[in-house]
Amino acid sequence: MKRDLLSVTDLGGELMEVIELARIMKGETREGLEMELFKGKILAMIFEKPSLRTRVSFEIGFGQLGGTALYLSPNEIRIGERESVHDVAMVLSRYVDMIMYRSFKNENMVELARHATVPVINGLDDREHPCQCVADLLTIYERKGGLSGKRLCYLGDGNNVLNSLLLGGAMLGMDVVAACPPDYLPKGDIVEAAAELAGTTGGKVAVISDPELAVSGADVVYTDTWVSMGDEKEKDERLKAFAGYQVNSELFDRARPDAIFMHCLPAHRGQEVTDDVMDSSRSAVFDQAENRLHAQKAIMARLAGLR
Repeated sequence: MKRDLLSVTDLGGELMEVIELARIMKGETREGLEMELFKGKILAMIFEKPSLRTRVSFEIGFGQLGGTALYLSPNEIRIGERESVHDVAMVLSRYVDMIMYRSFKNENMVELARHATVPVINGLDDREHPCQCVADLLTIYERKGGLSGKRLCYLGDGNNVLNSLLLGGAMLGMDVVAACPPDYLPKGDIVEAAAELAGTTGGKVAVISDPELAVSGADVVYTDTWVSMGDEKEKDERLKAFAGYQVNSELFDRARPDAIFMHCLPAHRGQEVTDDVMDSSRSAVFDQAENRLHAQKAIMARLAGLR
């Protein structure tokens, strides 16, 4: 039976195992060990949005595992417009062994996975960013020596990244608190699901509006861009709404002395974060970027049943 990763919750009780596998594969890569798990296999990468980290990490990662990755740009398919999601899924399933899809719409992601006969990985949609979440949890695990009981504070837009962090953090017993303006909250059903998960793991989930309260005692301070792709028309009102949520040295100092700063990139320096925080020794943003590579290799290997 084929497995997909549309939500971080699709990993269920294997989430920590995947994080551990990513650590092992990271070590193997750095030691120069050859891994031929996907020798002779093809990964199709469908992009509706531009990307640096997602494209490069998946393409290199699949190659490091012995396979070949095929990039399909927004202009080549126009999925759901030039060709139906159903037909794209059926055709690609005859050609390739795995599909990574970076989509504007979660409903298209779900439909593609429904009709594809090969594993489908969510490389980002408007609901979740599960691969980023696994890489983030790996980064926290490396930097803080554990996950359960750690306080993760997220500041800013209640977007797909936050949705996955709420779920993933709750699954592993973390204390996840998000501070968001009232008009930019995470999805209500996601918050409810995360709270339910936290109740079974000893974690905590909270969504508030006060950034100073949220940061207090945090082990991790996380933010993301205030104006994501597709939100450009709202730029002025977003900048006004998020003005008090900037992660600067004054706000960051309210966290624990050994707290780390995280950002999934791309960052708009001077907006959601200042240079002195972004470039400090406590910043883990480039560890996060590297860990996309290793986390996704672990995800692909696990979905294929190879590790």
